[in-house]
Amino acid sequence: MAQGQPAATYSGPLDPAAVAARAERVGLVLIAVALPVAVGTFAGMVLTSGSLSAASDAATAAMSGPLTTEQGLSWLFYVSTLGTALGCWVLGLGLLLDGLDL
Repeated sequence: MAQGQPAATYSGPLDPAAVAARAERVGLVLIAVALPVAVGTFAGMVLTSGSLSAASDAATAAMSGPLTTEQGLSWLFYVSTLGTALGCWVLGLGLLLDGLDL
């Protein structure tokens, strides 16, 4: 009877399973930190502008310009929205690598 040898796997720091686990953790942390800030900042924009439509217009204007021109709540909304989007991309990368089963 021949005994089968297990397939050689790479278990270094760039192992796809390790990268996937780290990317998932980093993505979740980014989302957990940035999303409440974005929601709170938008709520602050609603309170300071007086109406939901004015706050939506302010948020749209903040996101359409460059980051360096915004100030105050608009800048914080811009940064927290970008942080949330980055967290979603990193989490997606981790889930993709995890699903590949390399």
